[in-house]
Amino acid sequence: MQLKNNKRWLLSRAVGSLLGVQSGVSEADWQVEAAYRHYSETDRVTAMEPVLQLNKVDEQGRKIDFTIAYDSLSGASPNGAAVSDQAQTFTSTSGAGGNAESITSASGTAYKIDDDDDDDDDYEGEAGKTSEYTVPPGEVPLDPNFEDNRLSMSMNYSWPLNRSVTTSIGGSYSSETDYRSIGVNGGLSIFLNQKNTQIGMFLGLENDLITPGGGTPMAFTTMSDKQVTGNTENKNIIDGLVSLTQVLSKQAVMQLNYSMSISDGYHTDPYKIISLLGGQGDTQEYLYENRPTERTKQSVYGAIKYHLFGDTVDLSYRYMWDDWGVKSDTWDVKYRFNIDNVYVQPHFRHYSQEATNFYVDSLLSSDNLPQFASADYRLSALSSNTVGVKLGWMFDENKEISFRVESYQQEGDSAAAGMDALILQINYKVAF
Repeated sequence: MQLKNNKRWLLSRAVGSLLGVQSGVSEADWQVEAAYRHYSETDRVTAMEPVLQLNKVDEQGRKIDFTIAYDSLSGASPNGAAVSDQAQTFTSTSGAGGNAESITSASGTAYKIDDDDDDDDDYEGEAGKTSEYTVPPGEVPLDPNFEDNRLSMSMNYSWPLNRSVTTSIGGSYSSETDYRSIGVNGGLSIFLNQKNTQIGMFLGLENDLITPGGGTPMAFTTMSDKQVTGNTENKNIIDGLVSLTQVLSKQAVMQLNYSMSISDGYHTDPYKIISLLGGQGDTQEYLYENRPTERTKQSVYGAIKYHLFGDTVDLSYRYMWDDWGVKSDTWDVKYRFNIDNVYVQPHFRHYSQEATNFYVDSLLSSDNLPQFASADYRLSALSSNTVGVKLGWMFDENKEISFRVESYQQEGDSAAAGMDALILQINYKVAF
């Protein structure tokens, strides 16, 4: 799980706009939502994220969405090395201490959270600046030099072709210290059964440019004698999604999705290392990891929203699998108690995943090197729980303020997987 580019967020926003599943606004109204999220891990990373989102629907049913977000992160992040009974000294590129954990964006859409995909999409650092740090015996090796800032923007525009068909186009841009992402998308929605049934189809294309601080390390070369293969890497991604939304009754609506993501290019994290152990379990060296250059992910998702005694219940489940051997389950439950113009919404989310087929805790010097290997705990078997509550106050139909507080706890096969975090968020929404 880590802070990553916004392609998944862009997909969810584009599909949400296309299928009309986002919070509605009156025709010809502008809706503005400003939010701030503070995310803090115990003894690890702290993240601050302001977000501004605008959308408008005109009399012809045309809709435009625009979002801009800024992330500021700092703290300590696991570097991949194994825990040792001896003090360990490491060299790192300044600002490149690893990838931060992350939760849903302040706007409420999941464009960064990926405790559900293990993933590999972020690289931080400033080229040419290195430093050393020492980790005491028995502690998880954390690089204290992690620091990064990210600016991301996206826009989506949808319009009706006729009474039964709506289409959309969109784009995104995200920039970090050593990472740039550009994406485009398009979609189509067909309305059937007096608009009680919607079938949506979406396609997104993205190009990522990675410029690792200090250059791209050659696979399995040592930290003490780092060898680089270049300064710039690329990755291309194709995302596709098919969605069915069905009104079941006056009280219930259901959605089913199937998605596929195919990526080709540089997937390795250039800042993650693997401990090389001798016959007595002593650490002899640290090697840079290596991951496959291709990856195909697939997922199925089901959700139902039901109005019960004036309240609202949201239930969802997602199953993901890929050709790296990862399989994951995500359950999400929300129950919104509506009390006049105030609401209280408890939230519970459970996530679990199996490890990739090339995850290792460490390597032995007596064994031959594998083709691929990574000690990144996000690729190990792990599970997490998120528990929290959201409080909202609707001044009228055009103004709303809400507060969210959640606790996040994670554990797994890797010692580095054990962590907890606190999430605080405030949102203000107004239409005019």
